[in-house]
Amino acid sequence: MSGTTSSVFCWLCKMMEVTKKLIRYFDMFAGIGGFRAGLDRAGGFQCIGHCEIDKYADASYRAIHDIREEEVYYPDATKTDPGAMPDFDLRCAGFPCQPYSLSGKRRGFEDARGTLFFEIARLAEAKRPAFLCLENVPGLLSHDQGRTFHAILTTLHELGYGLEWAVCNSANFHVAQSRRRVFVVGYLDPRCAGKVFPVGGNDGKALIQLIGGPQGYRVYDPSGVACTQTSCSGGTGAKTGLYLVDLCAGRPQPSGIARCLTARYGQTTLSTHPRERSGVLLIKEATKCGYKEAHPGDSVDLGYYGSNTRRGRVGRDIAHTLETSSIQGIVERGGRIRRLMPRECLRLQGFAEDQIDRLLAITSDAQAYKQAGNSVTVNVIEAIGRRIRAVHKELRKEEAGWSA
Repeated sequence: MSGTTSSVFCWLCKMMEVTKKLIRYFDMFAGIGGFRAGLDRAGGFQCIGHCEIDKYADASYRAIHDIREEEVYYPDATKTDPGAMPDFDLRCAGFPCQPYSLSGKRRGFEDARGTLFFEIARLAEAKRPAFLCLENVPGLLSHDQGRTFHAILTTLHELGYGLEWAVCNSANFHVAQSRRRVFVVGYLDPRCAGKVFPVGGNDGKALIQLIGGPQGYRVYDPSGVACTQTSCSGGTGAKTGLYLVDLCAGRPQPSGIARCLTARYGQTTLSTHPRERSGVLLIKEATKCGYKEAHPGDSVDLGYYGSNTRRGRVGRDIAHTLETSSIQGIVERGGRIRRLMPRECLRLQGFAEDQIDRLLAITSDAQAYKQAGNSVTVNVIEAIGRRIRAVHKELRKEEAGWSA
């Protein structure tokens, strides 16, 4: 081999080494590993460790993912020791969102969970990873009239990070869930500016609401996307939403009498007899002579899963519960209202079936609902991860003297 040929061969080997180098990352506030699942799917990333304080979420994380023996683990973010950690290129963190959520008290940094952002800053200052990828609720942008988000950006900027951010809806990333979250990407190299966002498309389906009311009692059409999965809130459908399973074709038709209740009326599984679950409209507006006649579209109270407990006011010609103590009219509909199952919630967050199987094998339904609601959507992280990988690869080529 001539000297010139040998030099070219060595140069090509060097370029192959550059392009194949993995991006090492630390998974902070890891939950069940939505970041990890997305980056694994994007390819070119390697996890060096994770941090998660919830023992049930950590057990699910370990069941879902292949944990290498050399990975570091910290249960408490405030006790992470950067001196004992290997170096890494990227830090992922879906830091606690409750202090900034519109559905919470929005105490921000006054909430102890809100101050956990500064643990992200502490570790970034000590380890200087090339990239940061943070996730939170869109309410972070408006909290305290924007002062909280300004403080976060200022803190990271003073550490030398260039920053860009975007609100991404999971519905635009091939999952059937409307879930808006703000993602912040930081980078030390200014050449990365403007190369990550925007990401994803805008071809997602809409959320179709059939019945109004407070969150948790609204009923949605399953032909649209699912509502945002949450981790902890009250109401029959608060964590998952309630959906109409249409078992008969055609529009609802009013009927003069109620159908016979069967022994299977209270079962939670779907019936193969489409009209067996016809509901009864409870007429709420009383007159001097008793209850008024029912009409499609009147407000009703629903008891889910065959319960006679009236749990919330809904409307639009859907009914379910029969009460023997009052005169009632009915509106018949060939459908049934139900909430999502844990497996469906995890699918809406983009997890693979084998991962869901391993998680459900070790945890309760209550924990599975909570963990799904707390997770980031895998598909969104995959898309962002692909952008970060492409930028990182481009920079390494430039540093190694790559020329077209």
